[in-house]
Amino acid sequence: MSRYPTGVTVVTAYHEGKAYGITANSFASVSLEPPLVLWSVSKSAERADVFLNAKSFAISFLGKKQADIAQYCAEKDSLPEGQWSENRYGFPVIDEAGVVLDCRQQAVYPGGDHDIIVCEVMGIAVRDDAGALTFHRSQYGQLE
Repeated sequence: MSRYPTGVTVVTAYHEGKAYGITANSFASVSLEPPLVLWSVSKSAERADVFLNAKSFAISFLGKKQADIAQYCAEKDSLPEGQWSENRYGFPVIDEAGVVLDCRQQAVYPGGDHDIIVCEVMGIAVRDDAGALTFHRSQYGQLE
């Protein structure tokens, strides 16, 4: 599967007053009407319960210069200091991400060693100058 290039996202949510983030490249668009997307979280991830129980969260599509953020959120349960803020809906989001989706959880499905989270997109913010961070063969790359 590492030979399939993907975009890189960080999913963020609050749990008991703390901002959590998790890197996910298992992201896909499901439907345009209503706008639905999905992402997957490993059942063995220490913060899986945070996101499985979150009724709302944000998904940030990382920009081409944000590989450090992707790596940080893959390894730690917090968000990197000085690189996130709250958006207009009160969600923690990654600053300077190319796209931020404000989402509401719709359903969770078992998927082997992952759980598949389907969510409705309630809002979107776009930065045209961010480019896109990619992941291919276990390496970060970038698209203009």
